[in-house]
Amino acid sequence: MDKLDDIFKKAIESHTEPYDPTAWEALEKRLDSQLPPKTNPFKKWGLPGAALVIGITCATWYFTDSSTPVSAPISPKTATIKQHKTEVKTHVNHSKKKEKQAEIKTHSEFLEPLPQWKESTIIDTEAEPIFNQLQNISSTIDELPSKTLELVDSPKPKELFTYNPLVLPTCAGVSSELKNTNGFEITLKSNNLLLSIEPNSSLKLELSTGTIEIIDPKTGVILQSNVISGPKGDLVMDEMIYENGLPVQGIHVKTEATVRSIRYGKQIKENTGKDLNLHLFDKGTTLVHIDLTDDNGCTNEISGLINVSEDYNLLAVNAFEPTSQDARKTTFMPYALTQRATPFRMIIIDPNDGGIVFESTDATLPWDGIDRRYGKMGDSNKAFVWKVTLSEPKAGEKTEYMGTVVRM
Repeated sequence: MDKLDDIFKKAIESHTEPYDPTAWEALEKRLDSQLPPKTNPFKKWGLPGAALVIGITCATWYFTDSSTPVSAPISPKTATIKQHKTEVKTHVNHSKKKEKQAEIKTHSEFLEPLPQWKESTIIDTEAEPIFNQLQNISSTIDELPSKTLELVDSPKPKELFTYNPLVLPTCAGVSSELKNTNGFEITLKSNNLLLSIEPNSSLKLELSTGTIEIIDPKTGVILQSNVISGPKGDLVMDEMIYENGLPVQGIHVKTEATVRSIRYGKQIKENTGKDLNLHLFDKGTTLVHIDLTDDNGCTNEISGLINVSEDYNLLAVNAFEPTSQDARKTTFMPYALTQRATPFRMIIIDPNDGGIVFESTDATLPWDGIDRRYGKMGDSNKAFVWKVTLSEPKAGEKTEYMGTVVRM
């Protein structure tokens, strides 16, 4: 159509007629004779004009609101796109969109209806289609990272090179002076300690085993961390038994360290093992100290209490019957002396006059109840005093034992 209009326009512009004034006069007379009588112009042109305006308005609304796209190409300068609310999803199936895009054809030469879509689509041959722009936006959204980036705030108000570390002891249980040579306050923190040291000051402290941290109290930044070494252990007590006529208290030390020594009462044993047998002779409570040493040379002490229910008295009985049918009851000799094989001297004393009734240094020669002074049996139902003196007592053992025994 545009080409046809151009042809007519050029033909009219190039055509010329010779000018004849008499011809215009003759034509004017003819026109005046043919003029119709004057009528109301609104009746002649008003109604058709109004109908024409209404028709143009309806046609304009129809073509602008219709879902059928305009077939002729429209330049970006004159094109107007009516915006509709469109939900754009971030997860787009690219394969489906590519298939739909392949079906769209550019109608620049043929007047054919475009494919029907939910919304009107105006295709400009000089600009990128809106569909391709949406596809590019969706692809960019899919490529964004799925995890939310987190900003980590790591304030460092005092760098480590501005901090003068404390000289801390390596081993626990050592009293040492801690000096804070910094111009700011610091805090010492461990499992059982929370203590502050003022700027340029010092204090004496005995640290226990574990990790100790030096902290800037204003920011909470850990300036220093040290491990204080020290062996640990537990004591397990056995029940008191008598072995070879001696009281034996078994102790087991549960530790990874080396048992350097053990102290109880007035006794000290060096370089013992972790399984110990202690001879406790006196009734009461005994405090036991175990000294440990670990591989770093650090030492520690663990302790425990041992309760002894009765005094050790050579396991002697308090009565015997010379006429008994039981041979074990017919004589008197402290039982421990028959088991220990230790040198001793035992005497039996008459409490009335203090005279010695019997004497023996051999555990196989017990008292049979005869008063050796008179060569006859001693008084029955009478309590006699016995006394034993040891020549080689055990460590922590007394040298003399005494008691009473009744001759039945």
